[in-house]
Amino acid sequence: MKIRVPVTALMLSLLATLAHAQTPVTTLALSSDRIGEIKTSPGITTMIRFPDPVQEIICGDLYDPGTGKGTFVVQRSGANDHPGNEVFIKPVAPKGLSNMFVKTGDGKHTYSFDLTIVTTPQAAHRMVNVTDQAAASGASSAEPRAEPDKSSAEFERAKAEAEQQARQKAAEILRTAQQQADRKIAEADARIAEADKLAPQRAEQEIERRFMQALMLGLREIKVSNTKVTTAKKTVITLDPRVLLFDDKAYLRYMIQNTGDKDFVFTSLSLEVADVKGSKPLTAEVKQSKTVNSLLPGEALTGVIVFDPKQVAAKQKLTLFVRGDDSSELAHLTIQE
Repeated sequence: MKIRVPVTALMLSLLATLAHAQTPVTTLALSSDRIGEIKTSPGITTMIRFPDPVQEIICGDLYDPGTGKGTFVVQRSGANDHPGNEVFIKPVAPKGLSNMFVKTGDGKHTYSFDLTIVTTPQAAHRMVNVTDQAAASGASSAEPRAEPDKSSAEFERAKAEAEQQARQKAAEILRTAQQQADRKIAEADARIAEADKLAPQRAEQEIERRFMQALMLGLREIKVSNTKVTTAKKTVITLDPRVLLFDDKAYLRYMIQNTGDKDFVFTSLSLEVADVKGSKPLTAEVKQSKTVNSLLPGEALTGVIVFDPKQVAAKQKLTLFVRGDDSSELAHLTIQE
């Protein structure tokens, strides 16, 4: 039987194990061809103890208080004429790395170190005891040699694996979200396309429904008093003999025909009502077969004027005016006396 453990839980458990496995006190057996690793952390001072007094320290990225540059503060114990065996290191930056050489005794022993800064204070060294590898080997073959600290490499490897898992999970979430967004957009486009496809059919059905309803209610009409007039420019304006009332709107059909030998141009068509108090224009919508208000000799156009019949009272006079430049009257026809 296979037991599956969630990746996140496994990584957290591994990181916790490594953190506990890191000891703050360690021993390094060094020689001239071996480099010791010292792990530091901001806020933590690491002490390195050598078998002989420390004569000289060289750090690759030593902190300079005068310029404020550098990453590591390095001090040794004792005085210049009586140096001690300890070196103290503390980083002043959250990240960085450098190297360091320490000469001890009569200057014949030089130890090499790599300095690193770890983000987890628990992983930093507090005390590092340095022994000479050759002396330690000659003293007793039965004495076990200090093993190199492998926990840091294991910790970094586990950290890299966790970050890789997080990146893969984030990429998967983004990919899934993009797929869902694409699917929603495709579904919306399909609904819009279907609505566009059905729009003419629905419009035709609505027109038919309204027409049938008007037939059932009975068509109403207004008889036109004057259906035809000829202008001074030999243009004939004709109205249908009836104004049809349909769905609370009135529809008046007209035709303008140029029977002369010159172009006929007009600027507007308007409906006006008049009574004893005066006249005023109606709000109306004009729809015609030509977009321009001009006719060549022998040419004709037709159109429909749509207006609200409630604007016209029973005793008011309704007239159609054809106007030219400066609103000059070219012709008029009386629709209702």
